[in-house]
Amino acid sequence: MRKLAWIGGAGALLALAALVLIQGALRASLPQLDGRIRAPGLAGTVRIARDALGVPTLEAGNRLDLAFATGFVHAQDRYFQMDLSRRLAAGELAELFGPVALAEDEKTRLFRFRSVARQVLAEAGSGQRALLEAYARGVNAGIASLGSRPWEYWVLRAVPAPWRAEDSLLVAYAMWWDLQAEQWDQEIVRQEVNARLGGPECAGWKCALEFFYPGHTSWDAPDGEEPAAPPSAVPPPEVLDVRGAARAVSGSPAAPAWSAAVDLGSAGSNNWAIAGRLTATGSALIANDMHLSQRVPAIWYRARLRTAGSAAEGGLDLAGVTLPGTPLLIAGSNTHIAWGFTNSDGNWVSVTHAACSAVTDRALVTPAGDIPLTVVREPIHVRGDPDTVLEVRSAPAGVLLRAVPQHHDCWFVAWLAQLPQASNLNLFELERADSVAAALGLAPQMGMPHQNFVVGDRAGHIGWSIFGRIPDSTDPERALGKAAWTTSADQPRLEDPPLGRIWSANARVTTDTHAGALIGGADAPLGAHYDLGARARQIRDDLLGLRAPVRPADMLRIQLDDRALFLARWRELLLRVLDPPSLRDHPQREEFRRLAEAWDARADVGSVGYRLLRAWHHHTRDAVWAMLLGALRMPLEEERAGPPPQFEQPLWQLVTEQPLHLLAADYPDWQQFLLAGVDAAIADLGTRCRELARCTWGERNTVRIRHPLSGALPWLSRLLDMPVVELPGDHDMPRVQDHTFGASERFAVSPGHESEGYFHMPGGQSGHPLSPYYRAGFLAWARGEPLPFLPGPAQHTLTLTPE
Repeated sequence: MRKLAWIGGAGALLALAALVLIQGALRASLPQLDGRIRAPGLAGTVRIARDALGVPTLEAGNRLDLAFATGFVHAQDRYFQMDLSRRLAAGELAELFGPVALAEDEKTRLFRFRSVARQVLAEAGSGQRALLEAYARGVNAGIASLGSRPWEYWVLRAVPAPWRAEDSLLVAYAMWWDLQAEQWDQEIVRQEVNARLGGPECAGWKCALEFFYPGHTSWDAPDGEEPAAPPSAVPPPEVLDVRGAARAVSGSPAAPAWSAAVDLGSAGSNNWAIAGRLTATGSALIANDMHLSQRVPAIWYRARLRTAGSAAEGGLDLAGVTLPGTPLLIAGSNTHIAWGFTNSDGNWVSVTHAACSAVTDRALVTPAGDIPLTVVREPIHVRGDPDTVLEVRSAPAGVLLRAVPQHHDCWFVAWLAQLPQASNLNLFELERADSVAAALGLAPQMGMPHQNFVVGDRAGHIGWSIFGRIPDSTDPERALGKAAWTTSADQPRLEDPPLGRIWSANARVTTDTHAGALIGGADAPLGAHYDLGARARQIRDDLLGLRAPVRPADMLRIQLDDRALFLARWRELLLRVLDPPSLRDHPQREEFRRLAEAWDARADVGSVGYRLLRAWHHHTRDAVWAMLLGALRMPLEEERAGPPPQFEQPLWQLVTEQPLHLLAADYPDWQQFLLAGVDAAIADLGTRCRELARCTWGERNTVRIRHPLSGALPWLSRLLDMPVVELPGDHDMPRVQDHTFGASERFAVSPGHESEGYFHMPGGQSGHPLSPYYRAGFLAWARGEPLPFLPGPAQHTLTLTPE
């Protein structure tokens, strides 16, 4: 027993010693916040002052030193995040994580972004290239200043690789990937539907396709007046007959599978501008909340970036959010203008089908003749395993994305992101724009993922344009790089509209036919890839309801608006469906009806009615989509794809007009189909809630924002992850929040009046769990409590001096 006790004590001491060593290594990787550091590559002294939230104000004598300092603080606080971003875009995650990341690497390596980034860097102007090089020197100096490697690399038993100038471009390509990489899958489904529909063609598409993919819906709320477009006619039986169809696989009737409903979240945002004639300051007021997948650390890094001298002398004073890995201010204010972004959801890819029968290294064999292929072999380093080689096959139509010769099914994709000319560093030019007119004039030259850019200036002007280079073509192959780029003469734009308000929320923004065609390309008549306009409409109505003078607090109330107006008509439909005969001998249906009837029309955490209505709507939507695609005999992988957001329009037509030929033969009428949807929702919710009356939306919308390593380190999850909270909001309302998809930041600011603005972010500045800034600001974001837009008084000051 004494021996066992001695062994146990020794083991405990060893464990304690290990914990002390681990904690020592962790603490050693915390950044130095005070004092002086001699840094190679600086021309002059740089001051880094951090406030109580860890938000830095960087002051340098020139723009190059400011880029150096930005790289320095990014590396101090967020190097692992930066590393993951560049590796995601380059297809180099397996080099760090091993075989578990190989499949993800193969997806992104197809587009060879490291090669494209090198070409973009080589073709950049000397001034812009110097800024990226200064930033890279700052990053490497920031890493070198730590007493130990960032803590994540101790966990992974790896050493961080140095930062290169081209890596900042890869971080930009990671954002391209987040914002646009779903488009080719959506386009493949659209083309498959088109190929299987009957009836005549309209401008290269089946006329009936517009029913499935409407170019306009009753929810649309573009910036400008336009006559209401009538909905497309329901396709007749000779075009699509669901009732008489049989599934290709099983031969059974095309009945829907009442499976768990799909949540169709996508990268999006809210953004709007109020003209100065309506605001309390006379300056324009800009509000922005960009919706992305939330993670630890937060996507953005707050900063104030200043150079010596007044604006007239060439000085800079930038405040807002930066993207770790790049030296740019992404959204915020330069004291003359303020701006923000939302994803444009235009059509920026070209997808081509080939009926292949064989694939070789040299050609794709098709009935119409061989298609020559070019093959580039991309080595992928896999930690712990031998390297693998990915063969990237390309043709004039783009990269060979999918090849299933046994089914005569091959797909090529071309993406504007692959063109070096579509990416550049011209966002730097926005830093010195001093008016809306000057900012909009930069739009055609902005090489970045295509965004709705909303801007306002100190004089009170407001404007909108697309930032991102646009091919001056609506041809289906316009992403191949054959077309010229738009110029300032035809780049979509809007300036000082009569309403004094501009809004964008990933839906259709413009009423101008030519501008819409440039954004949507060949898919413009089919709604491009726009989100449903319900959120944009609610924002528009909220903005029109404001009384002057408008203040930042009014913007926050709109950003936190969780009224579920989108589902109001579905509630009325549900109450009609659950009529007395349908409730007889069905106590659960009766309870479902009672709870839905008592709903207060909000998606708040305590709402049972919202959760029930949403579940019924989503089950019905997905079942109708599956029913239609099943009748078209779609390939199984396409059939499982969720419907496009604008499918809400044809869905409503079907459940209200109730054409019998578009209903599966399993159901005698649409009433029985809709009741089956209620039963499916009840069954689904029954697996998640002990009682229907306690099935709240907050229980479903519990937000767990996690560090990428916490899944592998569950015993440290409480240290690594953000607090678990129940939050209101959903997709089709201004307050977007669905699990960990939602506002990656919120702010409102008037240029020249930055001290009156506010800011939110779902996490802190630091990526180090032992830092006091790791969670700083998270609860304010969750509760909707405004924090100052500008950094507060300095709590720590670090000075960088030339070596």
